[in-house]
Amino acid sequence: MDNQFDLYDLPEGHQDRFEGKLAQRLARRPRRKLLPWVAAAAGLAAVVWLGLRSNARYAFERARTPEAVYAAYLEEVGKLYELLADNTGADNGTVDWEAVLHELTEENMPLFDQLPEELSASEKTALLKQYYGGLLNEAGQIRKQLNKENRFLR
Repeated sequence: MDNQFDLYDLPEGHQDRFEGKLAQRLARRPRRKLLPWVAAAAGLAAVVWLGLRSNARYAFERARTPEAVYAAYLEEVGKLYELLADNTGADNGTVDWEAVLHELTEENMPLFDQLPEELSASEKTALLKQYYGGLLNEAGQIRKQLNKENRFLR
């Protein structure tokens, strides 16, 4: 079955009338500048995401299992050792920060391995967060002190 537009030519002036009606509709419709808003929202989301990822305690606080708590704790301690390694060339006064961090965080047998099997996973998670969270708070003081000393050196 053929369509009338396929068989016959368009009437004279049809294209001009169509374009006029289209122009009127487009003029009445408010133009929304969606792209700048979407770009701004994406930029803000990226900044928030990077801010959360750079938060030293983000992974630790979000951990929901004993294994995740312990892994996040070890990761944060590793970051502190990296920070100390980056600052070995600077004169950090008379304090041996690496020895302080080692004494603070070194465990002969990690608490993670000492928890009784009878405890539920949520109880283990809470205990580990409390214990290792306290250690990370104290270790965070080392970071603050290093940042303070480095500010004076610049």
